[in-house]
Amino acid sequence: MVEIPYNKIIDFFRGIVPFNELPQDILNGLPQKILIDYFPKGTLILEQGGSPCDYLYIIQTGAVEKTVRKDGVDILLEYRTEGEFFGSASLINETGPAFDVRTHEDTVCYLLPKETFNKLMQNHVGFHEYFAIRVSKLAYRLKKAQTGIFAPRGPSDTVVFRSDGYLFNVTAGDLVKRKSVTCSPYHEVALVAKLMAREGVGAVVVADVRSRPLGIVTKSDMTNRILAAGKTGSEPIRTVMSAPVVSVAPREPCFSALLKMARFNCHHMCVVQGELLHGVISQHDFIVLQGSNPLAVINEVEKQTSVAGLARVIDAVDRVVRGLLNAGVSAKDVTAFISECNDRLTRRVIALTEKSLQEEGVGPPPVPYCWLALGSEGRKEQTLRTDQDNAIIYADPEPLSDVTTHNYFLHLGERVVSGLESCGFPLCKGNIMASNPQWCQPETIWKRYFARWITKASPEDLRNCSIFFDFRPLAGAAIIAQRLRAFLNEEIATNRGFLRHLSTNALYNGPPLGFFRALVVEKAGDHKDKLNLKMSGLVPVVDAMRILSLSEQINATNTLHRIELVSRRQVFSKEMAADIREAFNFLTLLRINHHMAQKDKEIEPSDYIDPRTLSKLQKKTLIEAFHVIRVLQGELKVRFPESL
Repeated sequence: MVEIPYNKIIDFFRGIVPFNELPQDILNGLPQKILIDYFPKGTLILEQGGSPCDYLYIIQTGAVEKTVRKDGVDILLEYRTEGEFFGSASLINETGPAFDVRTHEDTVCYLLPKETFNKLMQNHVGFHEYFAIRVSKLAYRLKKAQTGIFAPRGPSDTVVFRSDGYLFNVTAGDLVKRKSVTCSPYHEVALVAKLMAREGVGAVVVADVRSRPLGIVTKSDMTNRILAAGKTGSEPIRTVMSAPVVSVAPREPCFSALLKMARFNCHHMCVVQGELLHGVISQHDFIVLQGSNPLAVINEVEKQTSVAGLARVIDAVDRVVRGLLNAGVSAKDVTAFISECNDRLTRRVIALTEKSLQEEGVGPPPVPYCWLALGSEGRKEQTLRTDQDNAIIYADPEPLSDVTTHNYFLHLGERVVSGLESCGFPLCKGNIMASNPQWCQPETIWKRYFARWITKASPEDLRNCSIFFDFRPLAGAAIIAQRLRAFLNEEIATNRGFLRHLSTNALYNGPPLGFFRALVVEKAGDHKDKLNLKMSGLVPVVDAMRILSLSEQINATNTLHRIELVSRRQVFSKEMAADIREAFNFLTLLRINHHMAQKDKEIEPSDYIDPRTLSKLQKKTLIEAFHVIRVLQGELKVRFPESL
């Protein structure tokens, strides 16, 4: 090792974050502390599990690669090049390196001794904060980067943070303004009606002696279940109450409570702490909180009596989505709202179609059936109105009525698909819709499909699996879909080799990262200088979590839910689960914003994005998210080594 000329090190560090924020006198003193070393190509500088670092390594010229060995497989984490550094986590935690660092080419490094590094950490707040965040969880950095990243920007390109996101900043407990009115389950109905009128409330909670809610009674219950039914009012309230109660925790955001209220189609909800009643909130509370709110849009869908009416509600859905994005809402909440609206709209189209078929003399469904949501709709991960992916599964009919039954459901599928198209949901380019006779079949045929795809595992079969295995029941007899899911689990349990084929197929799509964490874009064609957010970012995560969920017999289809459940099975650590979740959230938000911007310009939504149009923060976070995906795919290779 030799000492470095003063002028070179001062100029070099003046251009590196966070050293550039150090006082000039500190920078002037660094050359006396810093050493230089040369490492030929292929040199192992840090060894995973080796001795703690004595230096912070700053790359002057050249490049290094970070790898981690797990179960005998080396997983490439990332490349680092000029102006970047490594070894900080080992210095701060005083532990051995968590990975190998090997030179990718001939490399020269500046070495900042541990003692000097520690003094800078102790005496300079900005320096300390930078490295503290750098060593902290990647999930924290990703989540922090998303705060305000998609809010409207002013002329100066500075992020504008909005303060009107009440549904997300206010909790359900904050909406509770008075002590709940309660009664015993044995009180007479007439007495409870008087109590409701005297207290001026729209609902009374039926609770036990420990204040645990057993049920709830509203004014509409009194009208529909007592007066309309011709009862005397002497009956115990427990005979007319709604039970069990729909409840929410006090700390849960109002938006989550709102969606739950919409999902269960109730006007009042109990706020419950543990098992004890904390209060009652109503739809009126949300209206007072934020005037025109997402719940109003959701309810508007239910009021429509025609497909044309449903189509007119779509613009209102888009306006709410734009408001959610401007308020800095999480990807989970945005997609939850979009999915709830799309689900309700689809169910409404199905109900209107069934009604019209009966009015036309075709009759009701001849056997129980279930409308299946597939693909992104099945995972509740739609971004606005993505292509339709749906199917129909119906109970096996009697042998002599199979043709008639099939014709009915095919006609139903055609009408519903057409209705959804008129509401702005494009037809599936691959024709994976209930209007296709192939995807409108009885239960026995669907089981035959699944069994063949698993045993043959041809490229086409694997493509079908990636769409159909994310199915969920959307309307009709859910029990039929549940039986199909149980059959799928049984087939995979007896054909574990299928997962290796699925893993090999999933690894074809990788994050667009080249050497030194550079983004790789299309070199030619219509999408020159762009990258595909869906295929290069979201799909690899979706595919990996589908495989891991099928392996663990997890029935959830939503990717974020799968990440949580897979983590509970200790397939990977909670820290890694958090990284994957935040990377997926960021990519989802970026894609939704991209689609909204295209819609504003009346451009057909595309998943291709030009990284040059992103802010520095967005681009940096995108690279971090792609890096997480690369690590996730490395885990998949370790779990299914035959897929390498």
